[in-house]
Amino acid sequence: MASSSRRIPLSTIGRPVDLSYPTNRAIAVITLGLLLMGGVIALVQGESWSQAALQGLAWGGSAFLAWALCRETDPDRWYSAFFATAGAVASTILLGPPSFLFLFWFLLAMRTINRSTGTPPGVLDFVALYAIKLWLGFSTHWTIPLLTFPTMFFADLQRFPKLVRVGLPLALPVSAVALGFIRGWHFVTPKWGWAEMLGLTGIALALIPVIASYRRVRSVGDQTGEPLRSHRVQWSLGWIAAAALLLTGTGTATIQDLATIWVVLAGTIVGWAVEVASRLFATSND
Repeated sequence: MASSSRRIPLSTIGRPVDLSYPTNRAIAVITLGLLLMGGVIALVQGESWSQAALQGLAWGGSAFLAWALCRETDPDRWYSAFFATAGAVASTILLGPPSFLFLFWFLLAMRTINRSTGTPPGVLDFVALYAIKLWLGFSTHWTIPLLTFPTMFFADLQRFPKLVRVGLPLALPVSAVALGFIRGWHFVTPKWGWAEMLGLTGIALALIPVIASYRRVRSVGDQTGEPLRSHRVQWSLGWIAAAALLLTGTGTATIQDLATIWVVLAGTIVGWAVEVASRLFATSND
């Protein structure tokens, strides 16, 4: 039963970049460097100052958000996040900037499931998650609220009064139905062929051994110092892969929109493979 005397914090899932950690300093330097590099290159190419600023933000923002997302998909392997960062920069240069609103939606949902700070989401975290899913549902596709629904199983809703803990999950299918009537019950035919979809499906399937590797988690919550729950990390990996496949396969989002998500998943796989290879190498030398 929810405790009426228990104060619900405003926000808990923000993770400040603590510069005392070398990896955090590295991503801060990389992000700043990409911000400047993207802007300078645009100016040299004759673009306006505003376009230069946007290109710098796209390069630096995609790199940082890829790093942050990969810290959620692979919390035990810090180097996976830098593989994802490199992939995000490459995809942004080659394909154009991703949908940053999608990236923030994925990040909020992942932190709700993972609980990487060690504490459940607060009031403003729910407000942000629901505001983004509503806008994405209106501007992109009515299914976005339905894809948000699984996060509610991990949000510790028992903290809230009964009306809130019933209303929060119920609002997701209700808003999906409302958006369907408003925007139309349509699906867009993807603009890519079977080869691309098979490649993306291969990335999703390659996550299976990574998910299996998280039967035990070494990383701890930022605010509690307690180990993360293995089932949360496993479910978050399964959720992000399934959501990315559904959004891409149904034409709801383009590959450009979700390119950063796919390189995050690929970086997670590469990081796991590096760890496995290093263990095999160490064993063979014993």
